[in-house]
Amino acid sequence: MEESGKVKKGKEILDQIKEIKSSYEAEQTDEHEEELSFLDRFNRLIQLILDDETISVYQALDKESLDRWKKKRFSRWFKKLVFSNIHNTMYFLLLATITGFLVSEALSFYSIDGFIDTKTYVKAILTEICFIFLSGYRASGKLQILWVSVLRTGIFCLMMFVISSQTISIGTGTISESDKIQEQVVLLEKQIKEKEKEITYYRDVRNWPLTTKQLVNEKGILVNKLIDLKDKQASGKNQEVSEVERYKMYGRAAFRIILLFISVLITRRIFSF
Repeated sequence: MEESGKVKKGKEILDQIKEIKSSYEAEQTDEHEEELSFLDRFNRLIQLILDDETISVYQALDKESLDRWKKKRFSRWFKKLVFSNIHNTMYFLLLATITGFLVSEALSFYSIDGFIDTKTYVKAILTEICFIFLSGYRASGKLQILWVSVLRTGIFCLMMFVISSQTISIGTGTISESDKIQEQVVLLEKQIKEKEKEITYYRDVRNWPLTTKQLVNEKGILVNKLIDLKDKQASGKNQEVSEVERYKMYGRAAFRIILLFISVLITRRIFSF
């Protein structure tokens, strides 16, 4: 008997669905009457599915309920996006972290004379938002796909330059300074050797004490400069450290570019514009 009741109920649900579908596809003579009739059948279908005669969809469709529903549209979308799926939640947190890091890296590029104000934050955040939007944008049509691809490539190159420029600039400056110090060291060592030859000549051959004393003083100045440069090299500004700094610079730039690619992948996974 119970099985027969379930079959009867299932048949009634299917009949209701077929009736709704046929009414929807039929030509409508009175739009308002058809809408009310549709609500009646829809209400009956919900009661059959939930097996509860007391349920009514009309209460949820009054003006006040619908207004509340519309006002909470964004919060519903956000909760569904973030909390309905643990994977989406983790993706969203990772994307937010990467976005925050990229924005912080872009601040120095958009700042004027190193001064960071509200406009600087707006520029950095706006660039990142546009990057996320274009990453998740779904184009339709060949012309639109081509145009969107050009925009994506352009903003990706811009982002890559923005977040890497400071790293490359600092690394290049450090390497250049180390190279200049090494060049100065070589030049000073050469000048000191020449001074030593002149001192030997004027002291032992010509026996000119005043000239010899002057040359000794000049040599002392060169030696002091050489000692200062050697101290700088000892503190880390030498050729070996320069090569390490070069690899670090490339590594930092590559890390930021990888983050850009990851940001694109996450955006296309959780967003669709």
